[in-house]
Amino acid sequence: MKITLVVVFLTIVSSIVPARQLVLKNYEVWWRDGLWNALWCSVSVQEGGKFVTGLKPEDFVVKEIACDDKGKILAEKSVVFNRPYYQFDGPGFWEKSVNADKLDIVFLIDGTGSMEKHMANIKNQLHKFIDRMIQTGTDFRIFIGLYETEDEPTWPDGERATLCGPLMVEKIRKQIDKIESWGEWWNFSWGYDVILWTVGLNWREDSRKIVVIITDVFTDSVYGPNWYFSSGCIGSMWAVDLALREKNIRLHYCQPSEEHMAKIELSECYSPKVNIKVKQNNFDALERQNNLVKKLSWPFDQNEIELENSPMIDSQYFFAWVSDWGKERFVSKVDVEISLRSEGNSTKFTFYPLLDPEGRRLDARSRGQRFTIIDESGTIMTSKANVSIDFYKVMGQFDLFTLITGMGDKRDENGYVVVDNVRPGKYYAVLYTPGKPSYAYHQLGYTGSCWVEIGLDRVNPERIAAQVLAKDTEIYRALGLISEIEKLDISSEKLKLLALQAKTWLEKLRKDGVTLLELEALKRFNVSLGAMINCSGYADVVQRRAKEDFLFVVGKAVQMVREAVHVTNSISDVKCVIAEIVNTFIDVITMNWSGVAAKVTIEQLVDRFVSYVTNELVDDILATVETKLLEVIENPEKMFNYFENYVKDWVKEQLSSEQINEEVENFVRQALIYEEFTNFFEKEFQKLLSMSNDFVQKNQGKYWSIDVRSNVMKSDFYKMRDELMNPLFDTSYKALKDQDTIDDWKNTLVIFEETVPLIIEFLQLFEVRYPELHGVKVALEKLSSVLDSIGTLTKTYELALKVNHLSALRTRMVSIVDRIYH
Repeated sequence: MKITLVVVFLTIVSSIVPARQLVLKNYEVWWRDGLWNALWCSVSVQEGGKFVTGLKPEDFVVKEIACDDKGKILAEKSVVFNRPYYQFDGPGFWEKSVNADKLDIVFLIDGTGSMEKHMANIKNQLHKFIDRMIQTGTDFRIFIGLYETEDEPTWPDGERATLCGPLMVEKIRKQIDKIESWGEWWNFSWGYDVILWTVGLNWREDSRKIVVIITDVFTDSVYGPNWYFSSGCIGSMWAVDLALREKNIRLHYCQPSEEHMAKIELSECYSPKVNIKVKQNNFDALERQNNLVKKLSWPFDQNEIELENSPMIDSQYFFAWVSDWGKERFVSKVDVEISLRSEGNSTKFTFYPLLDPEGRRLDARSRGQRFTIIDESGTIMTSKANVSIDFYKVMGQFDLFTLITGMGDKRDENGYVVVDNVRPGKYYAVLYTPGKPSYAYHQLGYTGSCWVEIGLDRVNPERIAAQVLAKDTEIYRALGLISEIEKLDISSEKLKLLALQAKTWLEKLRKDGVTLLELEALKRFNVSLGAMINCSGYADVVQRRAKEDFLFVVGKAVQMVREAVHVTNSISDVKCVIAEIVNTFIDVITMNWSGVAAKVTIEQLVDRFVSYVTNELVDDILATVETKLLEVIENPEKMFNYFENYVKDWVKEQLSSEQINEEVENFVRQALIYEEFTNFFEKEFQKLLSMSNDFVQKNQGKYWSIDVRSNVMKSDFYKMRDELMNPLFDTSYKALKDQDTIDDWKNTLVIFEETVPLIIEFLQLFEVRYPELHGVKVALEKLSSVLDSIGTLTKTYELALKVNHLSALRTRMVSIVDRIYH
């Protein structure tokens, strides 16, 4: 009786507890070869309406049942997963269980030598981040790239960049383990350039997009000092700002505070005195402009990257294996059954190795089919080797993919790519530049991707459009440089008008598509404009600091006069004491004072000192200042006339900096900066726009060889940078840094030779008896050192160097366009 009750109870429970259900999601025979086939399929497992996750290969049974054309079972066998090459280079079993959080994330890691001590932590944190995404069920795709300067980021093993999903976790972990720094040096890393590069990655339209950049130095920008590289950085903060907004990409930057950055002792690279714009264009400045940018703490902690912990919305188990019935005869179809080992539930599908149900051969090969290759304008490509095409088989939604043997590096010739002896089916086609998939400033190339169907007698689509490589990157780069022009302190209305014209040109390129010829023009435009903006960055510094120096010179000249007047008043206050001394001690004075020997009385010396300070000191100070300007400035007339006509009167009237600020600002901006630099910038920018358009017009319709034109650009860019830009920072540093003091007014002003020493000598004779003379004597003794410490002449010299530096900047800038478009 008890046994019967137990059986009844178990029967009732089993009817209440829902059984696990298997649902076939997808399957494909992706490699056909008669009775030898490679397959993949995916299933979902649910229980009570919820996905069952965390199952292992041993929880499933996969078996094949071979039947003849009458449906009779010939044999059956369990599937084994022992052919990794035909299992999408993996174990043949994967789980993808995800929630609604679709995250595409790119990690860009500075690989320079100074990062070596941080790499162990970064690798550990990346592994933890992968663990956390799997635990939360994030529907992720990820790319991890090392970058330094010039070249695009690549996976640590050098493979071409692509975003990888949950089914590629083992590959991702292997890549993480390979991360390392190289070299024993440091440099500003090209953060903005590699961020712009990411816009060309295969982002999902509906995903949450994040770029994480990790570096221990300031990011370089178009204002950077390092032009000795073959490329030279022309990235702009504003280019990245625009790209992030338009592509809806969030940027997380991980960077130490300034005092903990690598090699901060070389701070002249971003000194406010020389090149403050490097620091002003760092990631923190971008963060203040764009709420898509966020700083992560240092060192890198992956927990600061937010993940959503929400319910699973999809769960699939993927299987890939080889079905080999070559030893059997009369196999017409194969039933594949997937079941759970612990329960009897199963799902199945059927595939036909040789003939479909209508009797058509399935192992036939497509012969001599061809795709027409066009560019973005719709023009069929001429000559050959413009593009290579790799054809992939894909499992899931780009979760895993593999290049099909014999279908890689298919190159175009006379506008066509021919595929021959190919298994019919659906493929994913990826276009790239033959032999040169990476991106560099000088490199032209193509890219693109699309799904294609290859049949026995036709292909679909018949035309494949190749897009020029990095066109979005270059357009964003150009728009960023144009924004830099608009934001320069030296910018003029004409420059801003030319900037609008350039924007119109770029928007037309965006709308109509970019040809290879237009991409070359765009690259030449960007490199030229980047170099001119770099020069203009230093001109900005000259304008700001020249105004400050000008006001300083005037103000300090006034201070010199006031110091001298103060001493004059002190002497005048004791003139009665001096007269008393002369009357009382005439014999002593006659015997001991050299002034009498020179037939000069003390009263005459005092009067001469007072008269000199009142009537001649300003002229002598400014004459010395003007002499120093004449020594340094190549064309000093403008400055000299301004000092003669205005500055001298300001000093005599002892005007304050506030009173002359506007006058000085207008003079520096207009007479110095505009006439000596900005005016030439306007002409060169206009020439650049014209030559870029002319370049396209003159070469329209010509065959454009990728290798030839890339090498020509590389040579042109390198020569321009090497000859014009490479020494620019050193030249600018010498002109813009603080100079050693050169003030020596004791040997410059006549007052210190003809009067002051003799008056001091007289006062020394009587200061013990007449204490009131001591303070006057000390003031006279210190007068020259006080005037030296004011630094008027040193600042004048610095002002002259800055004004003169405009010539060095102008000389380079007016040569840039002609070098690039020679």
